Amino acid sequence: MITKVGLVGGVAVAWLLTFILMGGDVLPSLSSSPDHAKAASAPTTSPSTRSATPTPTPTASATPTDTAAAAAVAAEQLANAKPLAGHVLVHRPNPRRSAPPVLTFRIATFNALGSSHTRGKSHRKQKASGPARTSRAGQYVLDNDIDLVGFQEMQADQRSAFMNATGGRFGLYPGNELRSMDGENSIAYRLDTWELVKASSIPIPYFGGRPRNMPYVLLKNKQTGITAYFANFHNPADTGEYGKQGRWRVAATAREADLFASLRTEGYPLFVTGDMNEQQPWFCAVAGPGDLKAAAGGDGGRDGCSVAPGFRIDWIAASHDVTFSNYREDRGGVVAWMTDHPVVIADATVDAVDFPKAVTVPTPAG
Repeated sequence: MITKVGLVGGVAVAWLLTFILMGGDVLPSLSSSPDHAKAASAPTTSPSTRSATPTPTPTASATPTDTAAAAAVAAEQLANAKPLAGHVLVHRPNPRRSAPPVLTFRIATFNALGSSHTRGKSHRKQKASGPARTSRAGQYVLDNDIDLVGFQEMQADQRSAFMNATGGRFGLYPGNELRSMDGENSIAYRLDTWELVKASSIPIPYFGGRPRNMPYVLLKNKQTGITAYFANFHNPADTGEYGKQGRWRVAATAREADLFASLRTEGYPLFVTGDMNEQQPWFCAVAGPGDLKAAAGGDGGRDGCSVAPGFRIDWIAASHDVTFSNYREDRGGVVAWMTDHPVVIADATVDAVDFPKAVTVPTPAG
């Protein structure tokens, strides 16, 4: 009895497999009806690639050729079938991350020699008027492709002359926004290159300890999205009119060092320009707190204080990881006609790898 049941079960399984492989065409072979036989032998109109030869009279067992053809058709139907549910998996390559941006620009510090020094009873009567000299300074800035300038002694009539000469290409802070005397120390930046994020000022002791509000601004480079701080100062000089100002220079330097120490914690590169009326002692006092190095050369405030030799009171400095190149102190004839100071110029490069917090979305062109 068990043997018979096993035999019947085996036949049923074989019949089921044959039914599946032959696409359900086994049934006609189990019927003696002529209609069923004709239906089994009729050519198919399906677009699938089945054999075009007449189908032989079906029997209970299919030939190897029929079995292979049926398997091919079943496989093609499965491949063309739409999934009933779930997601279709597709290959998604890992997104490429763009390299961190690198910014290179040209920066300068420029004591414009205030108009009051070349008019009336001034001892510099050999110089042209302040507006004439500063108008020429505007052309000088354009000719030398300077992107940002820290000006000192830029009095009200000189500010107007500079803005006219540069045709509205530059923003100026504080310019005329604060007291006129505060505007003498202004930061000029190209409007097609920089976007003003934040403008601030800090009171710095000037002649006799009287405070001047001096600027520091946060600017975003429009092309790269790199954002940086720029600060500009003029510390008091020893003069016949005001006498020795050493104590006030020390006080001014201390205030600047505290500011630099605070700004460096924000993660932005910091640039400093100015006429400090002090040589290496000024730089060494601020280099450590601000982690600065001088554009003139040297390793800055790390492991002591290192700066290139030479006489200078006009400074460009920046965060230690900034790279400077093409540094020069221009004392040529044009500069000598405009002012009694050199114009100090350098190219600065900021790699966003060193300042990851400083990168924002670039400003769209237009």
